[in-house]
Amino acid sequence: MAKYQSRLDKRSKKNSNKILNIMIAVVLLLIVVVGGTIVLGGGDEKATSDAQNEESKDANKKDSSVKDNEQSVSLDKDNDAKDKSDEDKKDEEKQKEDDETADEDKENVALDGEDDSKMKVEESDEPNVKKNMVHPDWKPVGTEQTGEHVSSYDLGTADWQEKVKATSYATGIPEENMTVWFIEGNGGPQKSMATVTTKDTQTPYRVYLQWVDGQGWQPTKVQELKENDKD
Repeated sequence: MAKYQSRLDKRSKKNSNKILNIMIAVVLLLIVVVGGTIVLGGGDEKATSDAQNEESKDANKKDSSVKDNEQSVSLDKDNDAKDKSDEDKKDEEKQKEDDETADEDKENVALDGEDDSKMKVEESDEPNVKKNMVHPDWKPVGTEQTGEHVSSYDLGTADWQEKVKATSYATGIPEENMTVWFIEGNGGPQKSMATVTTKDTQTPYRVYLQWVDGQGWQPTKVQELKENDKD
């Protein structure tokens, strides 16, 4: 009977050991499962955090790009406004120049409006004169001088410049294409004559001028010379 009881105890101990081992295995399995869940969950959280950080970086980049674009647009607008302003100034300056040219053209028309067919041209027997030319409609060219007139032969004075203007008017040579060689008196305080040539053809002319009070110098005769005797 004692032996039989001993066997039962042994079997009972074996069964208890098996149960204990199973419980330990279950506990270990639970530990592994829980640990794995924690590890995997932490990884997911890290991945989520990384993804959020990337999204935040992308958002910041987009914001920065938008700001840069806005600044670029603003600079472009400023530059366009400046360019437009410069163009407007250039247009105004060009318009001013055109207006001044138009005024000059009007003045030239007023001075050069005579009918060329009325010009009297005669061959000359003077040694250095090819021909004499006189126009019945020549008129004084105007003056800025006031008071008693005193003829001046000093280069650059108002009287000198008005003599040059009258000479250009009579010959039809623009002042910029005319070389003035000599302006001198012609037998009286209110009479002068100018010797000029054209810059392109070098054709020489002598122009006789008469002062008209309050109206300026008036051409009276133009001679085309054979050669420039004031050179």
